[in-house]
Amino acid sequence: MKRLIFFIGILGFGSVLMFLLYKEQIQTERNSTLAPFYQILGKPIRTMNRALTKVLSVDSLDEKEYGDAIRERFSEMQNPDDKDYVYLNQLIGTLTAYKQKPFDYTVYVMEEESPNAFALPGGVIFVTRGLMTTLKSEHELVAVLAHEVGHIEKSHCMDGVRFELLAAKIGTETLGKLADFAFQLMTRHAYNKTQEDEADEYAFDLILNTMYDPNGVGLAFLRLEKYSPESGNKKAKLISEYFQSHPHMDLRREKFSEKADQWWSSHSEERRYKGARNLKGRTTFEKQDYDEEWIEGRKS
Repeated sequence: MKRLIFFIGILGFGSVLMFLLYKEQIQTERNSTLAPFYQILGKPIRTMNRALTKVLSVDSLDEKEYGDAIRERFSEMQNPDDKDYVYLNQLIGTLTAYKQKPFDYTVYVMEEESPNAFALPGGVIFVTRGLMTTLKSEHELVAVLAHEVGHIEKSHCMDGVRFELLAAKIGTETLGKLADFAFQLMTRHAYNKTQEDEADEYAFDLILNTMYDPNGVGLAFLRLEKYSPESGNKKAKLISEYFQSHPHMDLRREKFSEKADQWWSSHSEERRYKGARNLKGRTTFEKQDYDEEWIEGRKS
């Protein structure tokens, strides 16, 4: 009996040890994405603009001023001639023609192989290189960008950052440190289901006001499904809200594929654009459209 108790004790200790080792491994992987922003972007900041030393109260923080500070913080790290950067900002200019917020939008490119996109207050969006290679057409990329625009236009980003600042009891701080805080928070921030639904619906409605095929929303979810937490893909642990929040990726894909089908059934005379060649060549639909990229009468 004593041997049995001893044996059970050994098994129990081993199980606990294995759990702790596994937990430590997961934590290490997660921490790798929460490194200082300049390590994530791959370039150090060389100078500190005087505007970033301005001390502000969190209670009176203006989103436009906050966004300008974030741009000031990251603009010198971005090569203005980078093809992805130029292409993305041409696209965002078209998408934000219907914006309500009193600021312009800017998209920055991150040197990260995992597909991801996230929004910050004040019209700042980050997109990874991995996302640019995972998606297969411009209408899919536009769907992802429109989703992030939705988070900003619906004030999800600003509300989330302000809440976390107050929760951390940060009453006043310099604009530079507030910009760093926003970046660190939003790389790992998970929106609630209502906010995700709102951003999804915003993206779909926005695309209906363009010449892009609304199937781009469902197709974008399809490309990204293998990176969702339920897929078991290790890279899924390293990416943020867009792929980890509810509802699950497959449900979102099904929902918006069905909505696109319904739209096409009542718009049989419409022509809409996909843009696989545009994404591959980093040339926007507005600058060049290709005959084979048009869809007539039904989805692709």
